[in-house]
Parts: sequence; C-alpha cells; structure tokens
Amino acid sequence: MNRIAMLMLLLALASCTSGDIKTGQIDVSRMIFVPPVDVYETTHCIALQQVRSTRVIDRVGIAYEMPNRKIWFNRPKWGASLLQDDLVMVSQTTSNMLCSGDIVRFVDSSPAGIRTSIALGPFIRYSAAP
Repeated sequence: MNRIAMLMLLLALASCTSGDIKTGQIDVSRMIFVPPVDVYETTHCIALQQVRSTRVIDRVGIAYEMPNRKIWFNRPKWGASLLQDDLVMVSQTTSNMLCSGDIVRFVDSSPAGIRTSIALGPFIRYSAAP
C-alpha cells in the first residue's frame, strides 16, 4: 500500500475514534492531504478534457481525478476556508486548461446563486492506490 493510501486510512481511522464510530460517519474536513515525503510533482495547469471527476474537501481543497488513477490536488491560494462539498463548482476558462490563479465559483440551489469564489493554487500530483 503506498504512503498516501496508508496516510488516508490512518486519518480515517483516527477520526472514527472521536465518537463518529456510532454514527458511521467520518468528518472528511479533518482529513488532511499531505504530499509524499520524498519527491512529488507539481504543475500550474491541468487539461480540463482529461478530468474524470472532482471532489471538494471541506475547507481544504479540490481533488481532480484524471485517467490512470492519477489525482491532482489543489489547495486554493485564497478562499479554502469557504469550501463546502455540497456546493456546485463552476469553472470558466478561456482555454482547455485549468491553471493556478484561475477563479472557480461555487453555487447552490438557492435564488442567491453564487455563494463563494476561490483562486486556485498549484496542483500537486498523487497516485491512487491500486
């Protein structure tokens, strides 16, 4: 099992011991993504057409799943404390790339529409466990 998968498992188990074990729910906002200890890859842009799915981690960042189980994780430059996993992400770009510094907006189903905006930071690459 690679380091990231092991870390995620340990964090999930640690959060269960805080009383969440009775409800079967884990507060993922307390789970922190840590880059590999040795060498890790970063980039300032990812290709939008390769994004298979996204996942917002409350108050932390956004994970972009790519082909071959690769994940690019983004910790926003600002606005991370406003992230919620129940909001809908709206990315507007002028090219087929999503880059550090781009503004991403989040909306909900209320009449107010836009709830918050964030500025993306650099992307850090992870490999999902096989």
